[in-house]
Amino acid sequence: MNLSLIVQEFIKEINNKNTIAIAPFSKDLEFISLVVEYLEKENKVVYFVAVNAKQSKHLTFLKQNIVSLNDKEIDVALELGDQVDYYNNFIKIKTNSFIRDKMVSQSALKLVVLTNTKKYVPEINSEVCVEISTFAWQRTIIHLQSFGVAQVLYDSNSEFIKTEIGHFLAKIKLDKNITLDDFEYSVRNIPGVLETGVFLGLLDTVIIYDPEKDSVSVRRREN
Repeated sequence: MNLSLIVQEFIKEINNKNTIAIAPFSKDLEFISLVVEYLEKENKVVYFVAVNAKQSKHLTFLKQNIVSLNDKEIDVALELGDQVDYYNNFIKIKTNSFIRDKMVSQSALKLVVLTNTKKYVPEINSEVCVEISTFAWQRTIIHLQSFGVAQVLYDSNSEFIKTEIGHFLAKIKLDKNITLDDFEYSVRNIPGVLETGVFLGLLDTVIIYDPEKDSVSVRRREN
C-alpha cells in the first residue's frame, strides 16, 4: 500500500484548524506521521483525537495537538472498509472496537473511507461482524442465528478474538432475504449485541487504492 499517495488524497479533505481522527490499522502510526508532514508543508494546524494509547504516545512524540472527543467533535475521520459499496455504505470485519469505530464515524462531519479496488463493489455481499458481550455469549450466538449462520471468532491459537476492552467478536453470514438495513436495525434488539461493523450512509469520501497500478482514485458523495 502506497501510504504517501493515500495521504496526499486524504489531506485534501482537511482544512486549517480541523479536528481529525485516524482509525487504528497496521500502519496507522506511519500514516499519521505522513499526515503531519504534509500538513506542515501546507502550514495547516490541526487537532487530533487519539483513538488509543499507542496513537496518543505517537502524537505526543510528534508534538501534535491532542483533544478528546468529549470536548470537540471530529471534522474529518479516516476509516478502513473491508467492503464498500457505491451507495455510501461499508462494513468492517477487522477491528479492536466497533463501539469506538461507530462513535468516531458518527461524530465526523466528513468520513473518509480507505479501501482497495477488489473491495469496492456495487453491492455489499460479505459476511458481517458484531461486537458481543462475553456474558452468556453462547446465548447471543443462538439469537444471531435468526439472521444467518453465526459463529464467535477465534484466532490462530484457537483463542477468542477480543476487542481492546475484552468483548468477543462474532461473524454472521446473512440469509439472502435479510438486507443490511434490516440487520442493522433488528440485531440491536438482542441484549448481548453491543455494536455492529455495519456503517450505513455514513461515508462521504472513499479513497480506492489499486495495488496493481499503484494508484488511487477518489469518489465523493453526491449532494
